[in-house]
Amino acid sequence: MVRKKSTATKARTRKRAYERKKNKDRVSRSWRKLLLIVTAVNKFLRFRRCDIALACSTSDLNTSQSNKIFLNNVSFVQKDIEFTYANKTDATNHLEDLNVVQATIKSLNSKVCRLDYERKRQLEIRKKKSSSNTTIPKETTVLKSTRQSSWFHKKYSQDNLFRKRESERVTAIFQKKYTNNSNFREKEKTRSRTHGLEKYRKYITSRQEKKQRSKTYILNKYHNNSDFRNRTKTEVLRKYYTDNSIRLKMIQRALNSYRSDNTLMKRNSRRLYNQRRRILKKYTIIQSHKCTIKHRDLYINSLNRFRQIIREGPDYICISCRLALFRNQVMPFVEEKYIKQNMTNEIKKHIQSYFDYSSSKEQKWICKLCLDKI
Repeated sequence: MVRKKSTATKARTRKRAYERKKNKDRVSRSWRKLLLIVTAVNKFLRFRRCDIALACSTSDLNTSQSNKIFLNNVSFVQKDIEFTYANKTDATNHLEDLNVVQATIKSLNSKVCRLDYERKRQLEIRKKKSSSNTTIPKETTVLKSTRQSSWFHKKYSQDNLFRKRESERVTAIFQKKYTNNSNFREKEKTRSRTHGLEKYRKYITSRQEKKQRSKTYILNKYHNNSDFRNRTKTEVLRKYYTDNSIRLKMIQRALNSYRSDNTLMKRNSRRLYNQRRRILKKYTIIQSHKCTIKHRDLYINSLNRFRQIIREGPDYICISCRLALFRNQVMPFVEEKYIKQNMTNEIKKHIQSYFDYSSSKEQKWICKLCLDKI
């Protein structure tokens, strides 16, 4: 009996196959790079023409010194560039190195060509297989897709960590696409708008939920936000006092609600509400009366003191600033306090210039401000 493979084993097998495929693709890419390098080197060497010129000295003894120097030299000519070697061994070694390089390039080129041909052949085979699979879907592929989808749904519904990761991944992809792609953003806006309108018009439950949600939101905002509350009140009052139709509608709505909700429970609640208002009103009146009785002495004493102060009126004139003041704002003027006997006549005249008084025997007064300054 063949043992059935578990889901984890199948996933591990698929992972290993995917890694092998990646390594194979990496190797094929490296061989492609090598092929390009080899073709470039081959083209470069194809344009190089190497000639070895050997010059031997067999002339007579009357040759010039420059010819003697060139006799034992080997010249290596490459297109327009000339390389000169001191002896024959260097030239032969260089030629042998070139031959070795050419042989290596030929072998590599043949090997890479064979591998490239094999890669192309395998690619064509895979394309034929995929085309045959797409044209004639087999039962195995259908079973595999259904098995994978059922496994995904089962894991998504049971595993909380997997569900959280998947939702985070999907939301991150959606947000990135929504912020970067303007066309997708506009399409998503129109789609959500049309979907919301269709759902609102088609389904009664969603419409009722939407209305209730908007109503609760407005009520919460009205009770929590004072600016919104004041703005709403002013707007409603403006409409109420300016538009007669709106005023009549509001009055009619209030009457209808009062008549429709005129049940026993509503009457009892209204009666309790009115009773509570009367009790609160009485309580405020009693509290104000108690406060008045408690602070009556303070009020009366302050009032009597004020009346006693202003009883005579502002009849006291300051001798310095000539202002008419009350009795509590002035002091009796004593001349000996300011003008003393040991003072000179100039100082006495200077001090007397501040006072404007006659030689009458009436009592003179000076205000407290002038008294402090002099």
